[in-house]
Amino acid sequence: MKNLLALGLLGAASVASANPNVISREYKLMLQASLFAYNTESSDVNNFIDDAETAIETTISRNVSGSASLSKIRDVMFYDTDSSCILKNSGYSFRERIESGASEVTLKFRSEDRYIADFEDMSATSGSAESKLESDIGISTSSNFVVLYSHSTTAPNTRTINQMDDINDQFPGFEDDYGIADSTALDLVGGLTVREHVYKNVDIDLGSIDAELSVTLWYDGTPSGASSPIIVEVSFKYEDSSADYTKKVVNRAKQAVLALQDLSTWTDPASKTKTRFVYEYDPSFCD
Repeated sequence: MKNLLALGLLGAASVASANPNVISREYKLMLQASLFAYNTESSDVNNFIDDAETAIETTISRNVSGSASLSKIRDVMFYDTDSSCILKNSGYSFRERIESGASEVTLKFRSEDRYIADFEDMSATSGSAESKLESDIGISTSSNFVVLYSHSTTAPNTRTINQMDDINDQFPGFEDDYGIADSTALDLVGGLTVREHVYKNVDIDLGSIDAELSVTLWYDGTPSGASSPIIVEVSFKYEDSSADYTKKVVNRAKQAVLALQDLSTWTDPASKTKTRFVYEYDPSFCD
């Protein structure tokens, strides 16, 4: 019976993977970090939101509602193998977030191909783990629209991250597929611990679905006084468990992110993404 059940589950997974549903779509744009400071953070963020609201509403003729407020303060760390970056070179990242003393870890695989991303086994041992296939849509200096697909699982964590078994024990699918020795050391990428502030509570009316707008600020350690963040990102996302997005919704979302791009006083198309910034913080880490 156990083997039959396993075969049944495998068959269901294969069918699901034949046409992977992208249940979440997130649009990201980097902002000029020098325009923000810790001691004026809230007003800086809301000044940007005011301009973003005007630009988006004018472009898509739908409402942007709410007032940005600080909703998350947490520490963010990425882990990989010093000098070789096995995870990065395999298309993976492994991130820990600590908020109010509680830790969660996210194992994420990215690819330009949604099928390749979906086929990665992101199963976790925790019954509280959450997985999703998401499209990450950004803008670069060479293109107005860059899409990557990320398949990730986030799970609660009680371990001190320092070697590969901290991934293998929690994500058995990854261990089965890659077979990296448990004793392989995991190190803090670039020696960097980020203090992350996330502002939320602003929604974009896209029609049949709303998108949640967020501004994320990263500081190098604990900020004080007029400290400037090292990274600032504006993003908005919307989700549908069946990926049944309408033509109007996806077109309005694209128009909204292009409207944000036109805020040239605020935007920084040459800025690195958050993950790239971490890996390049110490250029020798992957060498």
